[in-house]
Amino acid sequence: MSARSLACHLGLAIGCLGLAIAALGLGRTAFAPAAILQALAGESPAATRLVVVEWRLPRVAAALCAGAALGMAGALFQTLLRNPLGSPDVIGCDAGAFFGAILALLAGGSVAVVAAGAFSGGLAAGLLVYVAAGSARTAPSRLILIGIAVGAGLSALNDWLIMVAPLDTALVAASWRQGALAGVDPARLVLGIALLAPLLLLGLAGSRSLRTLELGDDKALSLGEPAGRSRLRLGLLGLGLTATATLIAGPVGFVALIAPQAARRLLGSPGLPLTASALFGALFLLASDCVARLAFAPRVLPVGAVTACLGGICFVLLLLGIRRREATP
Repeated sequence: MSARSLACHLGLAIGCLGLAIAALGLGRTAFAPAAILQALAGESPAATRLVVVEWRLPRVAAALCAGAALGMAGALFQTLLRNPLGSPDVIGCDAGAFFGAILALLAGGSVAVVAAGAFSGGLAAGLLVYVAAGSARTAPSRLILIGIAVGAGLSALNDWLIMVAPLDTALVAASWRQGALAGVDPARLVLGIALLAPLLLLGLAGSRSLRTLELGDDKALSLGEPAGRSRLRLGLLGLGLTATATLIAGPVGFVALIAPQAARRLLGSPGLPLTASALFGALFLLASDCVARLAFAPRVLPVGAVTACLGGICFVLLLLGIRRREATP
């Protein structure tokens, strides 16, 4: 690891830690960092512990975990599809995961059943896009366009399910769909963290395979890396990360699109770095949630609205960059 890469990774990790402490102190009742640390250590008054530990800490943890999952998933998909627009939210995987989770929620399933529904829905959406593309070697741009269409259709189905659901379920689902981290379900958060830890480790373990695939299928095969099986394994890993993020925070858009490209520019690396993408995704989603809490205080915006505003700008810039490269002889 180069000095620049090490400095960027340390800077992102320290930024996540510092912003997390700052986020715990934000709100109608503000707390200094010393009071926050005392509350985390269990040495503060009960009222302070209630606000910091029971109300704000789950929200901050959810933002960090979902952001890390989306950042790494975005790096995996964009590398496998060889296109900066190939993130799971663009090609409809998060809409599919939410569709499966909503069906499980309407059926009255437990948190584990909802998690299984999220993974199944994401897998079904990815399979639908793959089948509709017609070939394993189809052009990435065609696959992405099909994914956008599939995602739009699934989003419409999600809206319909929320409209016909019982009122209490519809309110929970509507808030969850917007990426509202306030009042995150503790059971979903705990299960999400338990799922996320091994998925992130598997992602780091697969970084060598990902770097080899960047050289092309023929070169990867000559280096002893079976391209087909590696793509399937890393694709399923990306779907698992997307489903886990959806389980925790709902289908938050544009984090998976922005984080890998921003991390690559920070490190100056030719490929998309998995660890830095996860760290930047966590930092970006937590920062977006802080903006959502402060921009129109005391009214709190859904974090998905903030990421959509920032992500829309980045989406346009990416399209212009792709167009410029294609026009260059």
